[in-house]
Formats: sequence, C-alpha cells, structure tokens
Amino acid sequence: MPARPNFIVIGSMKSGTTTLCHLLGQHPDVFMATPKEIEFFCKDDIYARGWDWYLSLFADAKNGSAIGEGSTSYTKSPLFPNVPEKIARHLPDARLIYIVRHPLERIESHWMHRVQHGDVRPFKKMLREYSNLIDTSRYWFQIQRYRKYFGDDQILVLFFEELKKNPEMVLKQCFTFLSVDPSVKIANPAERRNVTRQFSAEVDLLKRMRKNAALDVIGRLIPVFLKNFLKERLEIRVDSRPPWDEAMRCWVIDEISYDVRTFLDFYNKPVDFWDMSIMR
Repeated sequence: MPARPNFIVIGSMKSGTTTLCHLLGQHPDVFMATPKEIEFFCKDDIYARGWDWYLSLFADAKNGSAIGEGSTSYTKSPLFPNVPEKIARHLPDARLIYIVRHPLERIESHWMHRVQHGDVRPFKKMLREYSNLIDTSRYWFQIQRYRKYFGDDQILVLFFEELKKNPEMVLKQCFTFLSVDPSVKIANPAERRNVTRQFSAEVDLLKRMRKNAALDVIGRLIPVFLKNFLKERLEIRVDSRPPWDEAMRCWVIDEISYDVRTFLDFYNKPVDFWDMSIMR
C-alpha cells in the first residue's frame, strides 16, 4: 500500500511556511513532499491528475514517519473553495498545521509577492481590487472552514513571531503534535527561507516589448540613455514595505478586526499580541 500523507501545512501564505516545511523535513522521521506548493486540493487542473499521482509524491516516505506536504493556497478561501472538504474526503485523519503572522505585515508581503510575479498594481489599488490580499489574513474565517471537518486536536496553530523568536520551542511543539521524537535538534533552526527582498518588476508593456521581435530590432537602434530612461519608467522597484495612509489602514483594520480578535482569543493570545494600535 503506497504511503499517504498524515499531515499538511495549510498556510498561511507569507507567514514562514517555507521555512517551517524545511525545518520539519530535517527531522529523520518526517518526510516532506517536493515541490512545496503541490496545490492538489485547490487547483482543478492539478486535482485532475488523480489520487494515484498525488500519492506518488510520497513514494519515498518511510513507514511510520510523519508524512506531509505544504501548500499555502489551502487557506485562500473563497479564492479556492471546497479545499477543507476535499482534504477531509481523502485524508480524514490528517493533522493540520496553520502558521500565521501579523495580518497587516502578511498583507504587505503578499502584495510584494504579487508584484514580484508580475501584478504591478500599486498597493492601494491592489487592496481594493484583489480581495484575496485581505481574505488570506482573515485567519479565523479560514480556520473555521477546517474546524467543520477536523477536530481541534487535529489542528496546530502556530505564530510566525514565535517561530522567529524561538524556533526550537516551536519545532518541539510541532514534533510532539506529529508524534515524532521532540528531542531531535535541527541544525540552523533560525535560518529563514523564501524571504521577500528588494527586487524590480517589469510592467506589462515592457514585457511585451521584450517578447516582440520587431520591437526588439527597433530597441537596438535606440540610444542607451533613452533606453535607460524608458526602463526606469516601465519598471517598478520594490525596496521597502508599501506605505499605509491612515484611511487605508483604518479601512483594512475595520475589515479584519472582529476576525483578528476572535482568532487570538480562541488560540489563547492577548488582544494586543499583534500591534494594531488603531484597531477599533
């Protein structure tokens, strides 16, 4: 009988999931599938590959191990609906690990990730037009969907801030949850992965110009100073967190305040665990 996963890191995006999955995989009795972000339960084209294809990703796992995968899109409802139902249908006994971070900081990193991958809308515009930017930070809303199908004893909620401050403690908590030896020490537990750093992103016009053969020929005839001038105006450089004006920040906080309070209270964190100084 092929090995099957018995735990899943379900998100949240830009909350240290890549680092966490890497660290978990260093334990001799934990197997993490590659690549990360399999997205089997959220994307129809991948789900259509079938259950046997999914199980093939775990073929190298040892019997008795904690066997898992990590896909942050599993907590992006309503963008990807019915994910908890699908997981429960296939893996009803699975344990779930959900790591979250300061909801506004997560939104900032999510925006930077989108820009890096070609969506170069300004921060304020994207907030208004791309609802998933905010919805992914509605942690109570996201986890409630899983609690309909999985018991609370099957769900471990972690906080990025604690992983960053005390990774050994958080890993021990994870290993205990996964029923593997919690005393195993992981090398370089403080090492962070997939950190969003300074980058430049081309707008669509510049991308099209690079791909168009005729424009490429014309481009060779344009003086260097003029090409540099155009490049500077057709490229977005992201070297810091996006700015929050007061109205925008208040609007986002109003959108998520009940969710944040409910989530923190349920998972035994003080209401000021995250600095939301103007939360009403």
